Amino acid sequence: MRAHVLVPLKRLDRAKSRLADVLGEDERGELMRGMLDGVLAAVQEAAVGPVTIVTGEALDGLPVWDDRGLPWNDALAAAMREAVSEPVAAVISADLPFLSADDVRALVDATPERGIAIARATDGGTNAVSMRPPGLVRTCFGERGSAALHAALGVEAVILDRPGLAFDVDTPEDLTRLRAEQAA
Repeated sequence: MRAHVLVPLKRLDRAKSRLADVLGEDERGELMRGMLDGVLAAVQEAAVGPVTIVTGEALDGLPVWDDRGLPWNDALAAAMREAVSEPVAAVISADLPFLSADDVRALVDATPERGIAIARATDGGTNAVSMRPPGLVRTCFGERGSAALHAALGVEAVILDRPGLAFDVDTPEDLTRLRAEQAA
């Protein structure tokens, strides 16, 4: 199945503000850039279709759709209208350090004929969605309990609980787990 993958990314100088007590601004930017590179590698290996980073950040040599300073969900809706031509649009967070190509393919493959596949985060939020047709529903990333909110949007919904899609780095505890797993 063909999908256009959108990867939303905050500007690197504003990345991971919840880690400000344990990492400086440059360190948070480096952490985010490293995770973005890993997500892009997994998406490219999955070979489901084109990938576009939705951001206000200047990223030389990478496919970027300028988010025009819009809030994330508004920027994603606009990017789906303006940039996506595949039958499926997938949105995958840039902060998934354990994402694999199999996770990406599983997300896209789980997409209903007319509906949404939701990758639930460990905290009940949403780390990725895949929908057919693109723009079928407005995403609600960043809202508390967004996996349940996405599932209640009135279209067929499939929830995915996969470790590579569930673990993101938002808190100092997440960072500790990431570092421990990287050291192992």
